[in-house]
Amino acid sequence: MTESGMKPALWHGVPRSKIDWHPTVNDEKCIGCGLCFLTCGKGVYQFDWDRKKSVVIHPESCVVGCQTCANLCPAEAIAFAEEGDTPQKKAQRIVKKYKVLPSAKKELELMQS
Repeated sequence: MTESGMKPALWHGVPRSKIDWHPTVNDEKCIGCGLCFLTCGKGVYQFDWDRKKSVVIHPESCVVGCQTCANLCPAEAIAFAEEGDTPQKKAQRIVKKYKVLPSAKKELELMQS
């Protein structure tokens, strides 16, 4: 349980807080269109009206593997991986590191029953 009394969010059995998957916004590239803020259904972003920029305020709400905001960003200002890496490779490393496949298969079996 967390301090607020809520169960911690899990991603296929792994505490979401352990997983390094969230967007970073490059302020220099960001044009302030707000598309990421408006599109994200998980509330990862807040729009800073004074700066006219989107800000990541709930990084752990981001769905692991999702890159919708980065794919839609017209300024290519959103990244999920460090320079020289790719989001796909990073996501695959997360799956391997936390041994997610057995848990995912078990979830599928439970859905079928």
